[in-house]
Formats: sequence, structure tokens, C-alpha cells
Amino acid sequence: MALQDDAAIVPGTGYIYLADPDTEKPTVTDPLDPGDGWSNLGHTNRDEMPEFTREGDDPTTLGSWQNAKLRQTNPDVTYGLTFQSIQATSDTYQLYFGAGPEALQGDGSFRIPASPTPQVKALLMILVDGSSFVPLWHPRVSLLGSDAISLDVENWFSFPISGTFLGSSLLDGAIGEWASILPASSS
Repeated sequence: MALQDDAAIVPGTGYIYLADPDTEKPTVTDPLDPGDGWSNLGHTNRDEMPEFTREGDDPTTLGSWQNAKLRQTNPDVTYGLTFQSIQATSDTYQLYFGAGPEALQGDGSFRIPASPTPQVKALLMILVDGSSFVPLWHPRVSLLGSDAISLDVENWFSFPISGTFLGSSLLDGAIGEWASILPASSS
């Protein structure tokens, strides 16, 4: 693998977009406009940046009498992400509390269900470094509140949300596609 200085990225800014599950991968030329069907999740906490997760088994090395390291197993691994939404909106409430659009009441309030249901969405995260960006697309992500909401008089009112990447028929069961670093459009 060659050294590529312009392929190193510092995600100084980023955006999380959601769409209906199994929405096709967009051709992103502008990080602020991924195309039709994608909605910006809004502000997320800069002090607690989004984090990609990996849970599951580590590979096990199996040996034989003749070869102590004959083969390695394929571990069962689940990938996902966590982020902190800092917008107190019905979109955030739906993800955190696991409720559909029916939870939004006529007076603008939000009815919290007794039993949460993970919300499955397509997710597009765009990492931006100056004039370059990297789109990370996952056609099916199960999203739900992941931790307690804590209050702090000097920090944002944050809603911790975690997502689990699910297999998609769009990708023959794969969980997503990440692009290489792209230059920003000159619009």
C-alpha cells in the first residue's frame, strides 16, 4: 500500500443524513446536499463525536497436531455507531425513544411509547476535512436511544443514540459502502 498524504482525513466537520430504509447510495458532490430523500439529522455534540463500534468475537486460531496455527475462524461481528444528537426535535425523539411518526401529537408534543421500537433508516455520514470529504453510506441501520439523558448546566442537552448496521438486499447482504476521500465541489 502506497503512502497517500491527501487520503488522510481530519473530520473537523460532519453531517448525518437519514432516509427511508434501503434508499440507494447517493452520488455526493456537495456535503451539504446529498440529494433527494435525505434529511439532515441536525446538530450533534462536538465534544462527544460520533463513534463507530465493533462488538463480537475475536478470531480463534485452530491448530492440528502437525500445524499449531492451521486456520483462523471467521468471527461473528456486529458493527454500528453511536452519536449524541443535541436538537430537541421530534426527529431526535423518534430515534431516542423508539417511536414512529404517530407519536407526534396535534399540539406539537411528543408521546413517549412504553415499549420502544428501533427505527430502521438509511444513514449517510459525511466527514469533511477542509475542501475534501468522505461519504459513509449504510442502507439499513437500526437506531435507538442507547444511554441515559443527563443534564449539565454547562453542556448540551444530549440524546445518546446508537445504531446497528444491518444487512441490505441492495448490497447482497453487506452492511454499507464507504467512499475514498473526495474533493469538494467548486460550486
